[in-house]
Amino acid sequence: MPVDDLTPAAREALAAAPPAPRPTPGAAFALARDWVRAGRRLDMAALAAALGVSRNTLYRWTGDRDRLLGDVVWADLALIADASSASATAPPGVARIEQACHRFLDLVSDQSAVRALLANEGASGLRLLTAPRGPIRPRLVARLAAEIEADVAAGAYAAPAPPPVLADGIVSLGERFLHHGGDPELNPDPASAKTIVSLLLREDERR
Repeated sequence: MPVDDLTPAAREALAAAPPAPRPTPGAAFALARDWVRAGRRLDMAALAAALGVSRNTLYRWTGDRDRLLGDVVWADLALIADASSASATAPPGVARIEQACHRFLDLVSDQSAVRALLANEGASGLRLLTAPRGPIRPRLVARLAAEIEADVAAGAYAAPAPPPVLADGIVSLGERFLHHGGDPELNPDPASAKTIVSLLLREDERR
């Protein structure tokens, strides 16, 4: 059959633009993260409209607005934590943990998603970042505690406190000096945070 011997229906279908890809939960998350990184306030109705889905579908995919915001910010913080750990050049032990923590503080102090969250959400954004049972703080504490515990278990670090306690204290210091209680007039102060984190990490010489 000749290539051009097509029915009108086939000819029209083949000439038309391919259909747009169907929206997915991953696309919803990616678009929300793009908006937050760009400093745009996350509006669930607008997000659903941009994706071409109902709000019920969006909520089924992502959870409520706070959950989605928390997951978006945590995704970026997890990437920063990965990069911070990878950048540490010291062997396992207090120096490596210190390097990773310092790098993390420097990067988070200039992190667009965190800045946008505090600027757009105010006190509720700060609660989302720092709530003991929220979507961000427990993950960060657990991740840091696991890194400390790995060096302790390897005999490379004599931690001055149990790793979960030490990690919780380090995260609290970071919150204090990077977020300043959500005060938009105060700039992040990673230098002060790094000084005190180094003091916290000092090895227990009695062990």
